[in-house]
Amino acid sequence: MKLSYILIMLFSTHMVLSQVNDTITTKSGLKYFLIHKGEGKAIDSGTVVIQHYTVWLSNGDKLDSSRDRNEPFVFEHPSNNLIQGTNESLSLMKVGDRGIFIFPYHLAYGEKGIESEIPPKETLTFDIEVLGIKKWSLEKELRTVLYHNYKADSIPKVSETITKYKELKKNDFEDMYVNEDVLNSIGYDLIRINFVKEAAEIFKLNVAAYPDSQNPYDSLGEAYMLLGQKELSVFNYKKSLELDPGNTSAIEMLKKLKDL
Repeated sequence: MKLSYILIMLFSTHMVLSQVNDTITTKSGLKYFLIHKGEGKAIDSGTVVIQHYTVWLSNGDKLDSSRDRNEPFVFEHPSNNLIQGTNESLSLMKVGDRGIFIFPYHLAYGEKGIESEIPPKETLTFDIEVLGIKKWSLEKELRTVLYHNYKADSIPKVSETITKYKELKKNDFEDMYVNEDVLNSIGYDLIRINFVKEAAEIFKLNVAAYPDSQNPYDSLGEAYMLLGQKELSVFNYKKSLELDPGNTSAIEMLKKLKDL
């Protein structure tokens, strides 16, 4: 959907509610107005932010959208991995706020842009909605333990990480952002540095935490395959396929395992 139609609708709403939704220009050149005002907390530094966003180029083409993926974007605020305009926008928002934010190029991807994706000196328009905030991130907590004093020849502290996970779980992960991707991501990081057996232990935790989701079984199946444990690999891939018959990865891996 082109930006022009969306902005017409949003700016129409803005005009009707102009006494409430005044367009603001900050010292940096960021322009914004809220289309919905939330009643939640402000976003403090160090807070884990859960948000939805859609972003358009100046020609109206949609560049990206967490809404299209039905997957909120989660990160610790502020973040060095985000463009300056995003950090500034969120510093102006509270939980429940939704707004339109226009980033001049110096708050976006600068004079050069990104080759084949974002033109030089490109202005971006964001629709940002803050869904919630958490004090902690499970992934950050676990990685801090896993790679404590880690060096090139170190062994990741998997046992300590599992213990930490179980401690946090006993407290229902209080005020902590948690989803199934956390353990999955940590497990694959371990595979990448050749700690496959340890990765399998992490994937087992994920299967126990999300028994009705196909992806944890798929990941555990891969770990077992790499370990040469064919029967366990087949079992987990079949379980993944049972939960999601459209999982082409599991189908292909089962074919491969049949030939081993």
